[in-house]
Amino acid sequence: MPSTTARFDRATLLLTSCLLGLGIVMLYSSSADTAAELTGDHTYFLKRQLLRILLGALLLLAASRFDYHRLKALAGWLVPLALLLLTLTLVAHQLAGRTGAARWLWVGPFSVQPSDFARLALIIFLAAYLERKGSAVSGLGHGFLPPVVMIGVVMLLLVLEPDFSTAVLTGLLGLTILFLGGARLKHLAALGAVALPVLLLVMMAAPYRRLRVLTFLGRVDSPQTAYQSSQSLIGLGNGGWLGQGLGNGVEKRLFLPAAHTDFVFATIGEELGFAGAVAVLMAFFWLFQRGIAIARNAPDRFGMFLALGIVFNMLLYVLVNVAVVTELFPTTGIPLPLVSYGGTHLVFTLLSLGILLNISSSAHVGWWRRQGVYGHAQT
Repeated sequence: MPSTTARFDRATLLLTSCLLGLGIVMLYSSSADTAAELTGDHTYFLKRQLLRILLGALLLLAASRFDYHRLKALAGWLVPLALLLLTLTLVAHQLAGRTGAARWLWVGPFSVQPSDFARLALIIFLAAYLERKGSAVSGLGHGFLPPVVMIGVVMLLLVLEPDFSTAVLTGLLGLTILFLGGARLKHLAALGAVALPVLLLVMMAAPYRRLRVLTFLGRVDSPQTAYQSSQSLIGLGNGGWLGQGLGNGVEKRLFLPAAHTDFVFATIGEELGFAGAVAVLMAFFWLFQRGIAIARNAPDRFGMFLALGIVFNMLLYVLVNVAVVTELFPTTGIPLPLVSYGGTHLVFTLLSLGILLNISSSAHVGWWRRQGVYGHAQT
């Protein structure tokens, strides 16, 4: 049997590499002034990002060669482990007497965000569950409700951090996978009718979230709250059709907060223009299309749902990030995958794409076998 490791989807790897390369360039362009102001070293953020990319690339390579079927045996353990890490994050934050959000778990001098691990663990769990249950997922008590409870517990711990936007995206991701797996629309609608009012109450209960929403809706005039989104729109407007030129953006020069993290797309629009911004979106949607193609050609249902979960997770983050930058959505801290400055999110995104590459290589094997080219199909 020929080696399958070389039969991965090259378009997926190429798109991942191009988006990472763009991220490196735009990170340095958008963070140099901030880094010099804060640390005296204009390459401070760039050097840290390169180390994270190196770690993520190693994990991508390892995952691309690791048979994804082995993840099925771990599916029942990964979500409990994720819940434990999320709980430890909350407890450690309280014991340390820290203020602010409890989203990072410190391991010596390093910090990780367990929420990124939790989403990947949930994707693997749901993929294994849907393959095992098959059409039974259309039932309520023994099909639909158990994974919904698991999704709900993960969301609850994320809300307690608090990380409301990640909790909502995690819920949307989980229900999307269940829908694709055969869950009934009436069950999803009933769940939505119960969950939406609860989420709205939780969202409006926090003063800072309520102020963001009311400012976005125009019910409250808060220039300070609207400052980030306003500067983002100014940057996009400055870019015009072809942009100000790489490195020539103005908003990143301490006008736009988080220009290298959640609002890096605004810097792309200002320096590369409308054409550059659209090209970036097209690259993401091409990557999404490749993920869908890999899912369709997967040799089993576990691989199909695993691939769908990975690409829909990325798509949700891209859509919400761009919606926030273009003021189509209230301001929230959602990074642009592969491009924004970040640690755990970047590493787990690359790890997930490595799993997707492994599924694509298995998909090629499945296709060749179905065509009777080699293996048992020949006999």
